[in-house]
Amino acid sequence: MAFNGPGFVDHHTHLLRVSTRIKPPYDHTSSASIAAYHRNLAASGYNPMDAVGDAVDERLDAQLMAGLTQASELGICQITEAGIHDWAYLDTLLRRRETDRLPCRVRLLVASGLAAQGMRDRTGDPDVDVVGVKFYADGWLGPRTCALCRPFDDVHPKDDGVLFWEPVPLARAAQPFAQAGWTIATHAIGDRAAVAVLDAYEMIFDGDAEAARANGARIEHAQVLSPLIIDRFADQGVTACIQPSFATSDAAVGPSALGDERWKQSYDWAGLLKAGARLITGADYPIESLDPLVGLRDLTTKVTRGSQLDVATAYELMTDDSVGVTTLNQDPR
Repeated sequence: MAFNGPGFVDHHTHLLRVSTRIKPPYDHTSSASIAAYHRNLAASGYNPMDAVGDAVDERLDAQLMAGLTQASELGICQITEAGIHDWAYLDTLLRRRETDRLPCRVRLLVASGLAAQGMRDRTGDPDVDVVGVKFYADGWLGPRTCALCRPFDDVHPKDDGVLFWEPVPLARAAQPFAQAGWTIATHAIGDRAAVAVLDAYEMIFDGDAEAARANGARIEHAQVLSPLIIDRFADQGVTACIQPSFATSDAAVGPSALGDERWKQSYDWAGLLKAGARLITGADYPIESLDPLVGLRDLTTKVTRGSQLDVATAYELMTDDSVGVTTLNQDPR
């Protein structure tokens, strides 16, 4: 029996870059390698969005089409690539559009380092467009580099992570893009990073929640949040782009890294919704599975106090009937 419903939308993925088989500048299977990468960047005054230029080649068209076809076959009708470092991605997709439809629609967030060299115009093409600029405020939970207000519970000597952007410099860097109408999206996993980004957004939009909503201002991941920080998302009109599978994956390290109190407060998707914040979802592939049914399962699985959502709410967060229709031919169980 087939089921037809609104198309799945993945608001945060690295599908295009993964499709090129370009390797990141660290071993993604090693927390020590990732931690060293984050700390070395911070010590040099850089962040992961500063790099410009990927080693793309003449196979790029075929590689991107293969990746987008993979997404389409999973029922995904639209993706947002979370930080392109090379305009070759856009150019290749536009050339393909001259003769053919894309397997699924593509929205591009541009890495802040590339954007600083000059943004490209919007395409006006419903299949592929540039929508905003991505900044990067802290590290990750697993390698103990996300920026926390209180040090990690299991790191000695005490360490509170890596913060790539303080509020004032971030506001200065992002404001010209916001004024030009580009969505501002910033990676922030830890609570100290979330506060820094929210402070920056308050400066950028002059405390005007409607202006922030109109911009589509986002915080990517938003994992370790206190109730006060959750309220700020709603009060400031900032969207939280959450990853459905992160709570499940991080269950192996979260309680040790954060301690019971902070762990229970983390991944509080229900709390964000209750506060009135807007939520969108993205798998963060290849960190997690691209399959939206895996994300749907994990959104409805209780891991921390607020991580579980009912099926109807989870499905609504992950889909949009304006982007297309998904047909499921197999029982997702």
